[in-house]
Amino acid sequence: MSITIQAGIIASPGIRMGEAYVVAGDNTKFPKYTIKDEDAPYELLRLRSAVEKTRQDISEIREQTAQSISSEMSDIFSAHLMFLNDPLFLKQISEEITLKKRNAEWAADKISRAFVESLNAADDDYFRERIADIYDISRRVIANLQKRHTDFISGIEREVILFAHDITPSEAAIMNRQYIQALVTSQGGKTSHTAIMAKALQIPAFVGVKNITFMVKNGDTVIVDAIDGKLIINPDENEISEFGVKYKEFNERQAELTKLTSLSARTLDKKDIFIYGNIDIPQAAESIQSRGAYGIGLFRSEFLFLGDSLPDEEKQFKEYKKVVEAFNPRPVTIRTLDAGGDKILPNGKNRIELNPFLGCRAIRFSIKNKEFFKIQLRAILRASAFGNVKLMFPMISTPDELQQARTITEDVKDSLRKEGIPFDENIQVGIMIEVPSAAINADILARDADFFSVGTNDLIQYLLAVDRINEDVAHLYNHLDLSLLKILKLIVVTAAERDIPLSICGEMAGEPMYTMLLLGFGFRRFSMSPDCMPGIKRIIRSVTIAECENLAKEIMGLYNSEEIENIVRERFKNKLK
Repeated sequence: MSITIQAGIIASPGIRMGEAYVVAGDNTKFPKYTIKDEDAPYELLRLRSAVEKTRQDISEIREQTAQSISSEMSDIFSAHLMFLNDPLFLKQISEEITLKKRNAEWAADKISRAFVESLNAADDDYFRERIADIYDISRRVIANLQKRHTDFISGIEREVILFAHDITPSEAAIMNRQYIQALVTSQGGKTSHTAIMAKALQIPAFVGVKNITFMVKNGDTVIVDAIDGKLIINPDENEISEFGVKYKEFNERQAELTKLTSLSARTLDKKDIFIYGNIDIPQAAESIQSRGAYGIGLFRSEFLFLGDSLPDEEKQFKEYKKVVEAFNPRPVTIRTLDAGGDKILPNGKNRIELNPFLGCRAIRFSIKNKEFFKIQLRAILRASAFGNVKLMFPMISTPDELQQARTITEDVKDSLRKEGIPFDENIQVGIMIEVPSAAINADILARDADFFSVGTNDLIQYLLAVDRINEDVAHLYNHLDLSLLKILKLIVVTAAERDIPLSICGEMAGEPMYTMLLLGFGFRRFSMSPDCMPGIKRIIRSVTIAECENLAKEIMGLYNSEEIENIVRERFKNKLK
């Protein structure tokens, strides 16, 4: 008899049927015993060796993630390395060994649990979110002490649908997408590390399906319908037949979207819309070009700072130059380093702060570290001599910050001129609008900015005071909140009045359901990951600007979020028929 479950949160869309592979959880067992005084040096040596091996493991996962997924995903493991390098963490474990006479496994487990308990009791949500990271790290250290292999998920060598209480970030990063057909966890929210990884890997996924590991057994046949939000355990013949139809339709739609690559992003009333790509690493440039992108709307530079030392000017220059030359004469917008918040530099240049999202991050970090900032600006400006480069500052919150950043930029230009080093004298300098104050002061910022790019991810987070990686409040993170829609409309109107080129580059830009609304507000430049481009182009080619403007006008007359979402979703679905 089949069981149908209205599943939790769709983290990554798609539909699959396959054999269930249930991971019950961590059953790590290790010895606990009291050591003699003369054994302490040996236990300390074991600890240092295990920690060093864990550093190597995590560094490899970080580099693999940066190459195969994105530099933003690899930021998770930069934070892991920072914790491993925390002298307090290692000191306390060492004291457990030398003073309490515990063996290394017992000491590492005890101190890790103490850290977890203290974080769980903290008032700050950011620190509570670090619990999963500590669990991931401590499990690896203990496994390396025992010289055990921990990556059991990476060892799966047949096609399965993976069910688990939760998946650690390192497990998600090394999942073999060839065999993991879909993923279902009982923990997590739409913006949890598991959800973000699944979406990046394009694996259909549900998160937050309570008690699912108790409802599914190894070997069960399961349909994961991450389109209509259903899980079917041991489906009957009719349900299997319905799955076949829906699976075929889904693949046909994906194939149709692929065909759009060579077609223009033009509305039915002949209005050209410009689609740009978001890029994390230079190797992704080819993928963006193959999707017919007009250029790079957001070149995140964080990938260069994942090593154990800061990159010098020459290394940065060469990496920027590769992409700039590949896209010349099309534009490449390079964003200066967005460090801080959830992006931690492994070399310790920036530290974990009490409230990192409101702390010294992005442009604030760069202005505070001027010499470091100037090295990056020199590299970007030098690369501008080889193509169409635009320079963009992240997280500008006040006109003063923009003026300071521009002053430093002009100083760097002067030094390059004196040295006879060529660069684009007319390079455009713009800002990301991702803080409410920047949106409100857009008319003033337009005096010193050549263009605007709206980053909806942070803008929503700051506007609604919602930490989107906190499961308790993530449901409040809403792309269709009326306050956000009003802010977006204000930005568009201000940019038009000031004749400032405007683009949008957050997750909202790459979600087809919102395309009509954004067109209706007046956005004409969209920047996104290459996988999102076909879906966005399909909507653009199926609408007129007039009907999009009518939708926007209708929505702005409402105040109920559920009603707004229902209308936007209905119009979107009508375009898919």
